[in-house]
Amino acid sequence: MVHFNANPSRKAFTLIEVVLALGVFFISILALIGLLAPMLKSVDEVEKIDEITSVVNTVNAFLQSSPKIPVRDTNGEITQSKFDSVYQAVSSAGSGEATLFVFRYYDGTSVDSISLEAGFSPNENDDGNFVGTNSIVDVNLFNDAAGPIYRVVLTASSVTPDNTNPPLRTTSRVNGVYTLTQSLNNYPEGYLALEARIFAEDPPGPAPNSFDTTTDLTLLSEVEPDFTFNTAIVR
Repeated sequence: MVHFNANPSRKAFTLIEVVLALGVFFISILALIGLLAPMLKSVDEVEKIDEITSVVNTVNAFLQSSPKIPVRDTNGEITQSKFDSVYQAVSSAGSGEATLFVFRYYDGTSVDSISLEAGFSPNENDDGNFVGTNSIVDVNLFNDAAGPIYRVVLTASSVTPDNTNPPLRTTSRVNGVYTLTQSLNNYPEGYLALEARIFAEDPPGPAPNSFDTTTDLTLLSEVEPDFTFNTAIVR
C-alpha cells in the first residue's frame, strides 16, 4: 500500500505573494531595458567616431599623397602641382571652397565586396581646370554606396594669416567660412592651412543621378557638421 505523507503545516504561495514576486520580476526587467538604451547609444556613438576617424585619415592621405590631384597634359606631364591645384579650387578663383566625397560602395566583385572611394566633386572644375580629372569622384558609384556619403568641405583655415598687407584671407567668416583672397601668385606661404567640415549624407539608392554634388555654403552654414578638423598641404 502506498502512503502519502501529508504535511498540514505546509502551505502554497498565496495570490498576494505571487503578485509581489511578479512585480519584482517585471521591475527588474524594466530596469534592464532602461539600461539597454544608453548602452546601444554608446555603441552607435563609438561606431560613428570610428567612421569619422576613418574619413579624416582618408582625406589626409588623399590630400597629402594622391598622384591624381595635379593637373596633367595629354602626355601625363604635370602642368599644375598638387598645391597649386588645391589652392585654385579653394580660393576665390573657384567658389571659395573645394568639396571632397568619401564613401564605401559595393564594387560588384562579389556579393559583399566593398571598396573605398574618395575624390573631388565634379563641380570643382566648373570654373576652370583646377584639379586633375582623375581626382574627380566617380558619380556613378553613389548609387552603390554602402552607407553614408561623407561630404568634406575644404575652406581656408583660421590660422591662415589675415594681418598681412594685403590679407591672405577674409578677416571674418562669411557663411561660416573664411575665404582666400589672394591669387596663387601672390600667396607667399609655403603651406596651405585648410579647415575641413564633414557632413554625413544619405546615399541616393538606385535612383540614377539623384545625388546633389553641389555645395551651397549658405545652406551649409545652417547645418551642424558631424566633425570639423584642420589640415594642411605644403608646396
